Amino acid sequence: MRLSYVVLAVLAIGCGGGGGDGGITGNGGNGPGPGTGPGTGPGTGASATATVTMRQSDDGYGSAVFSFSPTSVTVTVNGTVTWSNEAGTTAHNVTFAPATGVPANVPNFSSGNTNRTFGTAGAFSYQCTNHPGMSGQVIVQ
Repeated sequence: MRLSYVVLAVLAIGCGGGGGDGGITGNGGNGPGPGTGPGTGPGTGASATATVTMRQSDDGYGSAVFSFSPTSVTVTVNGTVTWSNEAGTTAHNVTFAPATGVPANVPNFSSGNTNRTFGTAGAFSYQCTNHPGMSGQVIVQ
């Protein structure tokens, strides 16, 4: 009889004494509590802020290739996008396609960061007019 209590005690310690799994409801113990794990709902993918980096790379033939990375970001209404110029001393700008609710264009700047806040839902395309093919999009939800 005592052996069965010892076996049950060992099984209980081995199976349930760990921490929580951080899931939707958590499972107690010493781990994270309820709701700290990844969500399972559909979500919108939008956040209040996003950062786009202006990059310079080599095309493999000695020519510079400029890009926005990532090329598309999603923010909430009244969300802010920051553009960070990490392309050396090369000047870039952010020129939006004409659209209702689009913020002011970002003039040429060669280093540092600049940002714009988007107060209207929609999809806003932009480009660097200094470098053909350097384009991106902000989606506001």
